[in-house]
Amino acid sequence: MAYSTYSSTDSPGKSLPDNYQPSQYQPSVLELAQRGNVRAIAHWLNSILVSQGIHIQAEAPRAGCLKIMVNLQQTSRSARSPKARQRLVRHICYRLWTLNSAEIREVRILGRMAGQRDILWRQSVRLSAITTPGINRLRKPRQAKTAAQKRFQLLRSFLMNRFALAGFIFCYWLMYLDATGHQVEQPTIAATPTQPQTEEPQSAQPAIAVAPAKPQNLDFAVPRQFSGQIIHEATPPAGAEKVIALTFDDGPWETTTEQVLSILQQNSIKATFYMVGQAVQAHPEIAKKVAAAGHAIGNHTWRHLMDDMDELTAAEEMGNTARLIYQTTGVRTALMRPPGGNLTGSLVPYSQKKGYSINMWSADSSDYYASTPLIIDNVLSNARSGGIVLMHDGGGDRSQTVAALPQIISSLQKQGYKFVTVPELMQLQAKWQAMTTPTPIKEVPVTPTVQPVPDSSPTTTPSP
Repeated sequence: MAYSTYSSTDSPGKSLPDNYQPSQYQPSVLELAQRGNVRAIAHWLNSILVSQGIHIQAEAPRAGCLKIMVNLQQTSRSARSPKARQRLVRHICYRLWTLNSAEIREVRILGRMAGQRDILWRQSVRLSAITTPGINRLRKPRQAKTAAQKRFQLLRSFLMNRFALAGFIFCYWLMYLDATGHQVEQPTIAATPTQPQTEEPQSAQPAIAVAPAKPQNLDFAVPRQFSGQIIHEATPPAGAEKVIALTFDDGPWETTTEQVLSILQQNSIKATFYMVGQAVQAHPEIAKKVAAAGHAIGNHTWRHLMDDMDELTAAEEMGNTARLIYQTTGVRTALMRPPGGNLTGSLVPYSQKKGYSINMWSADSSDYYASTPLIIDNVLSNARSGGIVLMHDGGGDRSQTVAALPQIISSLQKQGYKFVTVPELMQLQAKWQAMTTPTPIKEVPVTPTVQPVPDSSPTTTPSP
């Protein structure tokens, strides 16, 4: 089987004209790759993955299908680690998806060691719907601004600067009052009795201000021993009840999150939702529905950056998200999940320093690129008591996840599983540890009793 390499003069299904001249327009690598040229795709992917010791070969067995052969070096992490392999497949699929090509709808990825013919692993992926193409979008020429438009822009800039200055002065004044101990008097509303007070003072009841009802369990704390710890799953003892936790990332999302909430409500299940700050900002009402339904909520950063962060960026990502979640839902949470499960950089150490529990997973549904049957198989084949299942209710088209969720729940219920949230799972783990840890026996020191020994030395009688 022959695989293709890149040549800038190739285009799918066409040969060079006889009157070809070098001065003619030559498309770029990305343009050829977008048209489905397998040589351009292979060249483009190799330019990205060559630093990792990975070489790509590509061919198109049929229309709309792309077959990629991944040649791995012995020193490559993807040759040994299943997680590294999944990360590589996800990276290749993401790169192909960004091509926005109508010629690529199905991708088959095969992995083997360089120089060998045996296939180590294979993965079939169906790319989601094509978005609006924007690579060759023509820009409208800018028109020269009239004098009236220029005057309007100057006036607008002047007013905005004045408003900004006034806001700065007002905030500085509030900070000064707070620092010096002064308080701004707040208006109070005094309740006037509608009936005259009775003569018996003992019958008068003190006025009690009734606070508005709030949802219960708004503080999702974790047991002290799990604060700052990285949790992949719980380890129940033998004979313990089978429990498992369903988790959903990257929400809240329009339509999808509400569909997931409906399925969970129909089955009386509580799950854990790790929310992205920007998604909460875009869909605050959906976030409120998640909290009102009694589900646990965790912090999934503000922008879902999967690259390594410095400590300042980590503080902004975590702090802004935690603040918005509390302002929107009233929830204070000690749960966090790093985007993409990235444990490097300063995000995880900063979260540990702040007392967050770092929640990973033991069963990855791979629903960000897999079809419904594969999602179901990925969850059920890796489900075990005390496990944490990773799924997504946001971040893109999650219709495959919504379709797979009822069958996942039904199959796990038939196997005797009880569904819990991640905080409930950690509370069970703390209980199990307390039951299995023996109580140390305190030794009481014993002081030996010394019996007096009679003096056996000879006595001398003084001579007269």
